[in-house]
Amino acid sequence: MTDTSPILAMPYIQPSQAQKHVTHNEALSLLDVIVQLAVETASLATPPATAVEGDRYIVAANGQAAWAGQDHQIATFVSGAWMFTAPKAGWVAQVVDNGTEVVFDGTVWASRSLSNLPGLGIGASYDGYNRLVVSSDAVLLNNAGAGHQLKINKASAGDTASLLFQTGYGGRAEMGTAGTDDFSLKVSADGSSWTEALRVDAATGRVTVGVSGWREMLTAPRSYFVDQVLGDDVADGLSAGTGAFATLARAVAAVQGIDTGGHDITIQLADGTYTSSVAMAFEAALVGGGYLILQGNSGDPDQVTVEALGEVLIVGAGGVCVRGIRVQNASPTAAAVTVSARGSLTLDQVSFGPAGGHIDIKGGVLRIDGGYAVKDGATYHLRLTDGGRFDGNGQIVTLESAPDFSDAFVVCDTVSLARMAGQSFAGTATGKRYAVSANAVIQSGGVVLPGDVAGTVQTGGQYI
Repeated sequence: MTDTSPILAMPYIQPSQAQKHVTHNEALSLLDVIVQLAVETASLATPPATAVEGDRYIVAANGQAAWAGQDHQIATFVSGAWMFTAPKAGWVAQVVDNGTEVVFDGTVWASRSLSNLPGLGIGASYDGYNRLVVSSDAVLLNNAGAGHQLKINKASAGDTASLLFQTGYGGRAEMGTAGTDDFSLKVSADGSSWTEALRVDAATGRVTVGVSGWREMLTAPRSYFVDQVLGDDVADGLSAGTGAFATLARAVAAVQGIDTGGHDITIQLADGTYTSSVAMAFEAALVGGGYLILQGNSGDPDQVTVEALGEVLIVGAGGVCVRGIRVQNASPTAAAVTVSARGSLTLDQVSFGPAGGHIDIKGGVLRIDGGYAVKDGATYHLRLTDGGRFDGNGQIVTLESAPDFSDAFVVCDTVSLARMAGQSFAGTATGKRYAVSANAVIQSGGVVLPGDVAGTVQTGGQYI
């Protein structure tokens, strides 16, 4: 029989031993030290002068004085002297002064490791899927003297790394890289149907959006298609037929909701008559610049008619080209097309039907890229006011069925300028050829304007 126990080395009482109580008490003293082990501190290397009976300490490295050579042992103050107990690997002690728990690894005492835990719950219980659960009013992730990063890593591009925001444990918003390395932001009202609001391309950094409020930026020219028969306003409008919009108004809204990036945008109309109670109004230039092209059937403009009760098209700012379209209205006075001071209009293979007036340039600019036809009368065909300008460039204007203009074919006043030189006309018209006044100028260059009544010049106007 050995003299001591194999683990704690407590002395055994031997057969026929005298004074057995001494051995028994020594064993009890050892148990008194190590059972429910809680030490005052583990940071002292020198015995404290204030120690009282039963105080226990873990001797720090480089023990001094009575603790010399006792590094990492348990020092207990008993009967006015220090008793030392050598710990074994795996012993656990509570440290009173800082509220921590330390474990002896066979060499030194260290805080209990939190590595490779199956899970951790703070104020809550973790489960097999949510292995870290925190129930708290707030969570603070602070820096350690400089910056701080929160990293979410996924295995491959097709996996998900994201932050999910919930209401009643149902998803409402998510941002991150879900199923791709593009960064996206999406929202949900019910946790099952999701709408993507924003996407940032991982390769280019280009931003695209799925809802209004953010503008898509074009990287190339774009065409929107409108087809009243086959189209649908819930489509994206980017292809003909069933992929087209059903209404011109929907196409205009799409154009006004994007950033052109300097590229032109075309609205391509399928054959048909497009009637509206209000005008297509472009009061601001396209965001990002570029030209808006309203295009119908260049081979036969009468196959695509755009009409309204009053004004059909208002160009308040920016550049607009109308090509291959018949334009008309049902008003006795309103112009079919109006161009304001910051606007520019280009006509190419356009047909004008009945209207209160065909073209009203109020400080803006009119140009002609291709010939066009005038097929019905109006109060005037072209009126320029408030510094408006027309630049003819030799294209042929065809007049059919001798349209009548009750005011004049061209009205030019208030320091406006109409350069008619090089312009040519086929066919005839009735009414006054021109009316120029208020310091405006018509530069005819010898061109005779349509009409069967001579023009008039008043109040500083010039016809040269």
